[in-house]
Amino acid sequence: MGVIQVQLPDELKSLIDRQIAEGKIASETAFFVEAARRFVEDLAAEDEVISEAKAGIAVADAGRFVTIASSEDIEDLHERTMARCPIVWRLIRRSGLAPRWASRRSHRRYSP
Repeated sequence: MGVIQVQLPDELKSLIDRQIAEGKIASETAFFVEAARRFVEDLAAEDEVISEAKAGIAVADAGRFVTIASSEDIEDLHERTMARCPIVWRLIRRSGLAPRWASRRSHRRYSP
């Protein structure tokens, strides 16, 4: 295992000592191992968010998006989406999770 020496401001050292005294962490080493692990996870999550954002921007730049300005727009998008995946609509209906505005009559063709 590698060793890293760091100098900490007194107030940070006190905070770590308090966490150890309260039993929230076993030792200074455990504190820094956990802090490093979480930091690496945060960096990976940040990279994923940036990647997804870039993909979304590319989709928008290509003109493949829908502007939702009214409840009719929502219903229209829902209708078009469900037309592409009727099995999903059946599962949603059976689960009782269908949105209130999605009337039985307007989605009859997607019912089992």
